[in-house]
Amino acid sequence: MNNYHTHTKRCQHAEGSVMDYALQAKKEKSSVLGMSDHTPLPDGRWPHMRMALSELEEYIAEIEAAAEALPELRILKGVECEWSPEYIGFYQEELLGKHSFDYLIGAVHWFPHHGEWLYIGDADTPPRLVSYARHMAKTIESGLFTFIAHPDGFGLGYNQWDENARACSLDIIASAEACALPLEINGYGLRKKKVTSPTGALRRPYPLDEFWQLASGTKIQAVCNSDAHKPSDLFSSVDQARALAEEFSVPVIDPFER
Repeated sequence: MNNYHTHTKRCQHAEGSVMDYALQAKKEKSSVLGMSDHTPLPDGRWPHMRMALSELEEYIAEIEAAAEALPELRILKGVECEWSPEYIGFYQEELLGKHSFDYLIGAVHWFPHHGEWLYIGDADTPPRLVSYARHMAKTIESGLFTFIAHPDGFGLGYNQWDENARACSLDIIASAEACALPLEINGYGLRKKKVTSPTGALRRPYPLDEFWQLASGTKIQAVCNSDAHKPSDLFSSVDQARALAEEFSVPVIDPFER
């Protein structure tokens, strides 16, 4: 079992170093570990949930040192990214070019709505859900990313399944299918505190069963990751994510399987 969505203490809301995760991967007999902390951004936007640009070289050096110390483990150099047009040059020329990153994960934690950036948890009205879906489509269509993290993360804010949630999901699935881009079934969402729907029922914020049921029968492929925020969770909930994919007949792939 491999994991490609892994955060270190540099993102300010996780624990552990690259070596801590590498040793955990070795302990659990994994062959590949993908490190993917939240990327720094050249304009310093959203600094509370990502490393600073000044930390990028240290992050790279830490990955390379762990790979040298544990040659039996293939450690991939990645980051989790927000999409915005002004970052294209940084992603292409600096990360993928100069620093030879192995992969970039696309994710929407923030989305533009009527001239301001809103957090994913604020996608709580139909108009905001439309803005989220549009931004997710642009993220997918950018061609920069190996897969999309928690595409159904809008469930953090939009706490009911209705025609608006369905339309949002269909738009995201259609974009990913057209671009042949895998979508992630995210294990962190499986471990998060459940939210209350308008009917009073408890449900997880994501992944959403209804989203993946819509993906069933399409050409969508899934990547199952733990989205680890501490070394002990390196493979947490991955089996449960795979079970969800199997339930809805969505094929699971390993994007870096040789």
